[in-house]
Amino acid sequence: MEISFRFNETDGSAVTINVPAGAGFTINVKPLGGPVPLVGGGLNANGACVHPPGGGVKEEHGSILPKPLKTGNPKVFFDMTVDGKPAGRIVMELFADTTPRTAENFRALCTGEKGMGRFGKPLHYKGSIIHELDLDYTFSGGDIIPGEGLGGESIYEDRYFEDENFIRKHTGPGILTMWNRGSNTNGSQFMICMTEIEEYDNDCVVVGQVIQGLDVIESIMEEFGDPSGCVRPSKPVVIADCGQIL
Repeated sequence: MEISFRFNETDGSAVTINVPAGAGFTINVKPLGGPVPLVGGGLNANGACVHPPGGGVKEEHGSILPKPLKTGNPKVFFDMTVDGKPAGRIVMELFADTTPRTAENFRALCTGEKGMGRFGKPLHYKGSIIHELDLDYTFSGGDIIPGEGLGGESIYEDRYFEDENFIRKHTGPGILTMWNRGSNTNGSQFMICMTEIEEYDNDCVVVGQVIQGLDVIESIMEEFGDPSGCVRPSKPVVIADCGQIL
């Protein structure tokens, strides 16, 4: 089902759409004025506040993941193992449309194409561990140097690079974001959110979203996380292989 309509945002009109339960639909909206900047806000020529999507999709446990937002965005994967046994594949879309520099860093760390880093370790997520399973909160990894959650580096000339922007938000499960040590210290560490985390919205750069395999993460967290509060996995959780799909 596709629904298209056009109205003036300033006239106070309301639109009600009744859709049968379980039915899917698409809404196409053509505002009378152009969009305002994603950062900073403001009004368009007709006095309306119109924004493109901010990114991220909030989901409930077991729900269907969103389709990729942009066909040109790269897709990457992690093949996970727990205690040496296959645990499933996680596929992520990288938001190259809004954070091209951050997305390129993550993509290249998935392929390993940049070779060795400044510390004599491969610039590659392959073989690195998930060092934190914070139940129902975050799934954290990407320390490609000591592997303890204390280090990492980017593919760029400097070990760390700047915060590209905070356009996309930490809106729910599956949001892939960069971990840092403070402003402009993005390297290789990342987190996959398992809930909405508003406090990260202006501190961590959202780089992508999980489009397949959120259930893999949930299963790992449920079986090998510690409900008592210890965030270290009870058995080694490893990115056994990784790369680019598209």
